[in-house]
Amino acid sequence: MGNPTPKRTDAMPTFQVAHLRRDGQDIIIVPVDRTFGKRSPAEQAHIQEAFQRSAVSVEMNGVVVPVWEDAAGRMAFRAPPPWHEFLKSIDMVFVATALNRILSLESR
Repeated sequence: MGNPTPKRTDAMPTFQVAHLRRDGQDIIIVPVDRTFGKRSPAEQAHIQEAFQRSAVSVEMNGVVVPVWEDAAGRMAFRAPPPWHEFLKSIDMVFVATALNRILSLESR
């Protein structure tokens, strides 16, 4: 008769996101820490894929796009080319005012 396995009590990290519809397509903009831009492309892709899996698991449609403030204070992003024009037209203030959902990131 052993002790029961303790339940995991640490919460999954949660992020406020902007879930938007533009030109008939959904986009999920995830503001991340500026250190994201210093990570390798492979690490960035891994994190972006984790956010995408989390979005799919809660039936949040759209392409996940991490955004962060670069060293010059401009908004940087990791997104498919069709979204670049739109993302270049907005800034972190726009993103902050558009936050409308919560997305939990399950570490794998």
